Amino acid sequence: MTIAFNPSITQANEQSTMTKNHIRPTWTIEEVIADCEISNKALSLIANLKAVLVTNDLCTEFMIRVPFDPTGVDVNRLIDQMREEQLTINPMSDGAFMDMFMLNPLQALIQYFKHSVVPAHIERMKQWNIDIKDVVEMKKKDNTIHFDEALMYLYI
Repeated sequence: MTIAFNPSITQANEQSTMTKNHIRPTWTIEEVIADCEISNKALSLIANLKAVLVTNDLCTEFMIRVPFDPTGVDVNRLIDQMREEQLTINPMSDGAFMDMFMLNPLQALIQYFKHSVVPAHIERMKQWNIDIKDVVEMKKKDNTIHFDEALMYLYI
């Protein structure tokens, strides 16, 4: 009995085929919440997850990095770490933020700070007479600052 040998397939082609056919699982934000067993009462944590994990690729990266059977502390720690990484590596430009802020302030603040922002934050900013340009200047000083922290610094 002879074993068939196909010389037309090189080792490089075989390795390329093997890696192309490898299917990597992807997660949606809803699947991340379910798989990490996050209670739907944890509104702030869910909002922060949604602010940081804006693509399926980021959801997948999160699930690869999160420990097996994570605690709330594990999830919060990783989401904070990924938030800081995104703000450092790929921050939203100040000009793009200002343009978006004119159209949709809430969504612009969420994307700019990569953190949950609620309408009450915007109301507080108006009540305290804080100009959005001052918020942008504060973020230039500390790229990883949270919006509510920036408001507190500007109010004092």
